[in-house]
Amino acid sequence: MGGNSGTQALINSLVWENSYSQVIDGPTGGDALLDVYLVQSESSVTSSGIVQGVSDHLAVILEVEWEDTCTEPQVERLVPVYNKTDVSHLQIFLHDKFIDWASNGSNMEEIWNNFKNIVYESIERFVPHKTLRKNSDLEYFNKEIKRLKSKVRKEYNRRKLGVHYTEKMKQLSKQLLAAKKSAWEAFLKSILSKEGKCWSDCYKYVKRRKGNKENIPTMKDCNGQIITDMIEKANTFNFNYSTVFSSEGNILHIHSENTDDPFTTNIKTIRRRIKAIGKNKSVGPDRVSGEILKLGGEAMILYLA
Repeated sequence: MGGNSGTQALINSLVWENSYSQVIDGPTGGDALLDVYLVQSESSVTSSGIVQGVSDHLAVILEVEWEDTCTEPQVERLVPVYNKTDVSHLQIFLHDKFIDWASNGSNMEEIWNNFKNIVYESIERFVPHKTLRKNSDLEYFNKEIKRLKSKVRKEYNRRKLGVHYTEKMKQLSKQLLAAKKSAWEAFLKSILSKEGKCWSDCYKYVKRRKGNKENIPTMKDCNGQIITDMIEKANTFNFNYSTVFSSEGNILHIHSENTDDPFTTNIKTIRRRIKAIGKNKSVGPDRVSGEILKLGGEAMILYLA
């Protein structure tokens, strides 16, 4: 691509910095190359060719790899609604189960597994669940954008009632686009300003942009070098991700000896610990939520004591 104008220089710079390449290498109109197809190295384009057109302008044929699944399926998941729990029956159930549970189990692992099974059963029986769909809103969507989306949708449904509604829909659509652009720019600036201290936000953004059908676009490493190879991209992401964690040498190891001495528990301490559990905290590997421990009341405290 040639040219001496400022616009042409800008186009050449964008093509070069983003590692685009021209796939058509022959003239398509006389001696001139009239058709420009810019693709990246990881593009799905596999081959290209020039064939005779309907006039003196030749036609271009591109062969691409086509995937059957072009969109990511919407994922649904069941979420417990603890604020609608049948608390009275839950506590009765736990109290009755405690009698059988206290006399069963030959070792700590078996006792703990029995405890978890009782908790899981209580959640299934007395805690209602609701189905949540995957949120399609982007990370940077705020209340203003959601409000404008609702207004645009409303005016779109009323557009056939007259020109006034159509014009209002167009006006709101422009406001929505402006709000999206402003929020997107603010979101990216917030990520860049933290200088690598919010990689989780960065990965969420990349995953959302990547979708299920696109490759990860061309990126730059910490030295500003352009990366197009998929393996190098994976290694770069892996390196940046590993910098979030501390090295194993900096972790203090606690040494303890196993003894057969009996141990005692303090119910007051357990009450205080359960009371301090946050309601919105995520469950751990045992899948026992803090909310169910709070709802269990004294029956659950007897379990843990």
